[in-house]
Amino acid sequence: MKRVLFVISLIFIGLSVKAQDGEYHVRIHGQENKGIVLDAPVSSIDSMYVNENGKLKVRTINNLYSFDFTEVDSLTFPFIPASSGDIVYINYNGTTAEVINPYPVTQVIVTVSEAKVSITSLSSSNITYCLSGTANPGRFAIESTTTPTIQLNGVNLTNPTGKAMDLTCDAGVILEIADGTTNSLSDGTESDKKAALMSNSDLLVQGNGTLNVTSFVKHPIKVKGICTINSGNFVITSDVDDVNGFSADSTLVINGGSFNITMNGDISKCIKCDDNMTINGGEFTLVAAGSTVLEVVNNQNVPSYCTAIKSDNDIYINGGSFNITLPTSNQGGKSISADGSIIITDGTFDILTQGAGAAYTVTGDTKDSYTSSCLKCDGNMEILGGNLLLRSTGAGGKGINSGGTMKIGLENASNDDLTLNVTTSGERITVVAGSGGGWWPGGEGEYANPKAIKADSDLTINSGNITVNCTQTQNEGGECIESKAVLTINGGNIEAYSKKDDAVNASNKLILNGGVYYVHSDANDGTDCNGTMQINGGFLISNGSRSPEEGFDCDNNQFKITGGTAIGTGGGTSNPTSSVCTQPSMKINTQQGYAIQILKSDGTVVCTYKCPTYTSGGGGGPGGGNGMVMLFTDPQLQTGQTYTIKYNGTISGGTNVNGYYTGNVTYSGGQSTTATLNSMYTTVSAGGSGW
Repeated sequence: MKRVLFVISLIFIGLSVKAQDGEYHVRIHGQENKGIVLDAPVSSIDSMYVNENGKLKVRTINNLYSFDFTEVDSLTFPFIPASSGDIVYINYNGTTAEVINPYPVTQVIVTVSEAKVSITSLSSSNITYCLSGTANPGRFAIESTTTPTIQLNGVNLTNPTGKAMDLTCDAGVILEIADGTTNSLSDGTESDKKAALMSNSDLLVQGNGTLNVTSFVKHPIKVKGICTINSGNFVITSDVDDVNGFSADSTLVINGGSFNITMNGDISKCIKCDDNMTINGGEFTLVAAGSTVLEVVNNQNVPSYCTAIKSDNDIYINGGSFNITLPTSNQGGKSISADGSIIITDGTFDILTQGAGAAYTVTGDTKDSYTSSCLKCDGNMEILGGNLLLRSTGAGGKGINSGGTMKIGLENASNDDLTLNVTTSGERITVVAGSGGGWWPGGEGEYANPKAIKADSDLTINSGNITVNCTQTQNEGGECIESKAVLTINGGNIEAYSKKDDAVNASNKLILNGGVYYVHSDANDGTDCNGTMQINGGFLISNGSRSPEEGFDCDNNQFKITGGTAIGTGGGTSNPTSSVCTQPSMKINTQQGYAIQILKSDGTVVCTYKCPTYTSGGGGGPGGGNGMVMLFTDPQLQTGQTYTIKYNGTISGGTNVNGYYTGNVTYSGGQSTTATLNSMYTTVSAGGSGW
């Protein structure tokens, strides 16, 4: 033994001098593939000896280490180039790992067991750790009081029994995915841990390399603190139920990067945070394929959903490209969902939800339902800019569903700042079957109806190019734009088409102040309000179906007209309330498909319009036939003036937009009548008898 120590001493003498291009280290390798049990620069070692109890003692400048000599496999003395600088290198090789540590053991303690590397940093410096190579089983864990940078430089780790990467850093950690590299992390089916990659504190992600993460037990990536992602390319997959592909316990901020995430497990989320989420950029290709599960809470069934992007608080989206799919297997799921509010100022969205909703028993005789949504929040919704294509094809599906108020577009903004296209095609869901059906005699049941744009409180549209289609074919319930309180339209280019129900509906009040507005229903009202209605401005065309459906329907509550150009056609109309109107209107009883032209007494054309043709019946009440009511108002109408109304002629020339003609128009043939507007509301017969 003395001879061995004498030889080691001679080696130390020869290796103890630092060179400009690097320094020698001493490494003690443990038996039975325990890896490197000590790595330290030779210059930091004061002495090394075996005591009378067979213990190998290594005294450094500040510490004394003790090893059972029988457990020591070998000693090596690698030369660490100066180019390694302040970086700690960890290279994995199958079932082993090599660590190049330029720091003294008083600052960075390295423990290696096979290919499982654990580091404890006592340094006051923010150290970089560079990981490369492949190991299975393999693991990297670090504890640090400072902010280390974990650089992934082509590393592939699989840990069948736990986390592949475990980061515990009091001051947060920087995860750098080296440019041009592909890295992979995975747990295994025997894992009892909560993630493949776990950060137990704040995490900042940067670099433009690729990180593949797969989980077999719990979350692929979990951050227990604040998570900020500036860049990186993430490919994440999991088939496990009730897990999150990218999970943050606190706020989540995404400034860039690409996210290709597929979650196949029930209740699972692609991206989830417990606090506010802010997305300023990035590319998102997300598939949430799992389904909804009824969980028992306080003796009641409560649905839990599989969602692409989910926040337990608010979501702010200021940019980014979103391609989100919820296939038919995801019944009732949400594409983007917040327990608080959702505010979108920019971004490109292509969202498709295909899964059907379902009715379920809450408890006893209490029934409810769950349905899929493209955008869903329990709080307020603001969609102020961006380009959004939202499609929901499953039964009861919603395009945009706000539990509070909703605002679409900014006031006085260019319509081109926001393009919003929403389509629903799923049928309604019967929650409680009714004893009768339809408008007459009543007795409807309870239904989960498909809605394209729905707010449980006030809904305001200020600007934007907005196209909405509800193409259900079997039952009513598919309304395009609905407010359960006050609906106000101040501007925007709006087109809405419903095949079976109202195109636009408000529960309490409808106020039309401006914008270009064309809405059409094949089988119900074009514009419907269960309370009062006001037309104050804008260019408005609203087509309803046969009687009893109407172009503008407010159940004959107060209907106030003060400005704007509006045409409403259908089997009937609510009558404007003359006592509150300041702009006259005409109720023209005519026929479907008739061409109508209205002229002043001097021959000036006020309006040329081709009435639509009914495509289906009304809502179940009396009526039918070809009769049509056309409600018309325009600032050119004045009380005391006489107007000529031509009907059943032919229109040629000019420009036709939704039946309204402008430009060099020629009207020929047909019949005509005259009407003098002696009040704010005048009825005119032009080939029809009305209802």
